[in-house]
Amino acid sequence: MQTSSFKVAGLAAAALLASVLSSGCRRSETYEKPPTPVRTYTVERYFAGGASEGGERYSATIRPAMQLDLAFKTGGYVSELHTVRGADNRMRSVQDGDLVAMGTVLARLRIDDFTNKVNQAESQQKEAQAANATSKAQLKEAEVALDQTQKDLDRAARLLETRSLTKPEYDAAKTKREMAQAKVEAARAQGGMMEAKIDGAQALVSEAKLAQRDSVILAPMRCVVLRRNVEVGGLVGPGTPIFTVVDLSSVKAVFGVPDTTVRKIRPGSVLKLSSDAVAGVTFSGSITRVSPAADPRSRVFEVEITILSPPPQLKPGMIASVELPSDSTGEGAIVVPLNAIVRPKDHPESYAVSVVTTQDNKRIGRLRTVKLGEVHGNFIAIT
Repeated sequence: MQTSSFKVAGLAAAALLASVLSSGCRRSETYEKPPTPVRTYTVERYFAGGASEGGERYSATIRPAMQLDLAFKTGGYVSELHTVRGADNRMRSVQDGDLVAMGTVLARLRIDDFTNKVNQAESQQKEAQAANATSKAQLKEAEVALDQTQKDLDRAARLLETRSLTKPEYDAAKTKREMAQAKVEAARAQGGMMEAKIDGAQALVSEAKLAQRDSVILAPMRCVVLRRNVEVGGLVGPGTPIFTVVDLSSVKAVFGVPDTTVRKIRPGSVLKLSSDAVAGVTFSGSITRVSPAADPRSRVFEVEITILSPPPQLKPGMIASVELPSDSTGEGAIVVPLNAIVRPKDHPESYAVSVVTTQDNKRIGRLRTVKLGEVHGNFIAIT
């Protein structure tokens, strides 16, 4: 390209020379270099923390105020999923993005498996209760027999003192009383075993009924389904997340600030936010948490803002802009883009910027020597 331009410029000069020699009286035309177009930039003032004249601005990530994984306590086959009316006016299973009310039955396991376990546990409980009733009747009979043998032994002792009864006859009465005592103790031990068996059966019944109740997943709050991980007829294991739901009655805006800014942030302060997803709308939230320690990798402190009743367009994962009011008492530093800094030809050791001025109703850029300050991203301060 440079070679071609050079040639074109040479031919034009030869033609001009021939024209001058042939005419002898024509004046040569002077070439005026056309002005070079440039892009201008309006300087700004920079305050501590990256603010412009309005205050410090940070990008925050929108997160749900609460996110829960819902799972069955015991495994089984899914027999039912909550159904809603779809966009085509037909009923379908609940899916990602659906809003459900608190207490809605989201999923249910096959109930027959749990009903059988409950019936078996209740049957064992009834058997234990019947055996316990028999044991109590035997204990009562043994206690009556013990009372009678005790009376016979007392009567035999009195007769033995008056020599109306022989010693062998007394010993026989004593032996009957000891045998009756042994039967009472055995019946009491049996009764204790039956009580323990009843307690065990009751525990089995309670456990089976609890598993039966846990065969249903209920929405713990008014929430939005974020994920559904099962289909009707699928086998799920205990503790496997079936649904992930989020509470969007409030959301959190989370962003990080440097140590020079975190000292100015106080929980409870109200801040303004905006988002491109909700164009033209400014909403506010309160600072609910300030991390006590900086992230070891990014060296910033995490700040959390809670936004109550957010607009429905503001969803988790979106980006919002947070404005922190500036407490700077100074005027701030004037900053310009780094690519606006040049070295003047007459003072190559210095720095300069082109400042736009007006002369003869024309806007002209003139170099002005400047002293540079700190670099702030893609900008540099002019001191």
